[in-house]
Amino acid sequence: LKGRENIYTHLDTIIKNAKKSVYLVTTAEGLARKGEALKSTLQSLAKKGVDIRIAAPITKDNVAVAEDLMEVAKIKMVSKIDARFCIVDDNEVIFMVMDDKNVHPTYDVGIWVNTPYFASALSNMFSLAWKDMKDVNPAALKSQ
Repeated sequence: LKGRENIYTHLDTIIKNAKKSVYLVTTAEGLARKGEALKSTLQSLAKKGVDIRIAAPITKDNVAVAEDLMEVAKIKMVSKIDARFCIVDDNEVIFMVMDDKNVHPTYDVGIWVNTPYFASALSNMFSLAWKDMKDVNPAALKSQ
């Protein structure tokens, strides 16, 4: 998938079809973008009982977005993982191969794979890492 807009359009499409889980790992800047682009879809999924988990660096600049998304998703702070990917239902993965700080949005590249074998393995690794991530405390971040 070429270009951030195309990546987000496809991401929204596969997320809309989620039945059980959506796991997102993103950057601090990516959290704000994804919050804007995917919030309505995530709201619909939350109403259906889909497990939505988002891991991202939470800063004073994106804490409001994180707080807003906490209404529909479990959110944790991540500092040791610098990655951008999404796993849907342990079947599909979209991962971005460029650092969003160093690439123009039109040159961003994402790879979509529909393979339960790889997606399930990545999901298991995400679940292990999730246990060690910190919970988000919006009040503490806002006071910094």
